[in-house]
Amino acid sequence: MGSSDTAPPHAPQWLVPLSTVFLGLGVVFWDVTYVLMTRRSMQTRSYGMPIMGLVINVSWEIVLGFYVSEMLLEKLGFTFWLLLDLGLIYTTVRFALEEWASTNKLVGRHMASILALMLAIGCWAHYAFASWWLSRPGIDTGDKSGKWYYGQDGYDTTELAYWSSGVSQLVLSGNSVAMLIVRGHSGGTGYTIWLSRFIGSLFGMGFCNGLLWWYWPEAHSYFTQPMSVFMRGLSLLCDLVYPFVLWRVRQTERVLADGRLVGAHVLEPDKEKGQ
Repeated sequence: MGSSDTAPPHAPQWLVPLSTVFLGLGVVFWDVTYVLMTRRSMQTRSYGMPIMGLVINVSWEIVLGFYVSEMLLEKLGFTFWLLLDLGLIYTTVRFALEEWASTNKLVGRHMASILALMLAIGCWAHYAFASWWLSRPGIDTGDKSGKWYYGQDGYDTTELAYWSSGVSQLVLSGNSVAMLIVRGHSGGTGYTIWLSRFIGSLFGMGFCNGLLWWYWPEAHSYFTQPMSVFMRGLSLLCDLVYPFVLWRVRQTERVLADGRLVGAHVLEPDKEKGQ
């Protein structure tokens, strides 16, 4: 987002192109994450992205891809992202029954319907925010001159994407740690997947917006606002804690005959029948 912005005279001419490159690198690393996560999910007969994290990210990509994005390259990027999402959705629905067998089989049996309902609500929420943001120029604080959207000045889609993706990132990061702890196994995820996701977030959320704030602060003061620091900081903390929780979980998880991973607290099938 923001690839059509015009930087002020005091900012270097390479600012917008370089920030767009950083954003593109973030997208590439997230693409790799989706591919690796789908592959790992098939191998371990599980799913690697928390349900809430999956829904809020897919709905974000739908709304920004088909409603907010202006440039053809942006639309193609979001479309490709959504195609990769299909693998995550498929593995979540396919392996939900096994994953929820020891907690709530009803959730596992109706995972497709649950995802569809949550996705509709997620799209509604993201659309409500985006339509309000684009309802008039100059939303939020700062001088939005040079922020172009469909030929009109003062519409900052970079900040729009920052806040909406930041909430999605916080939900995903927090729920990813929680899912590891609750399930007690690493099905659908791993160190390489975590690293790719972490680097993607650093480039897409951190470096891209941080660079814009450093050289063009009057339009990007949101980067240092207290709510922004909290949102970004807590997400970062969760992402930094994640590999240590993952290491601990992998010390105790068990591999079943079909390749599925289970936590140490889950009884083996034979023992479960004998009780």
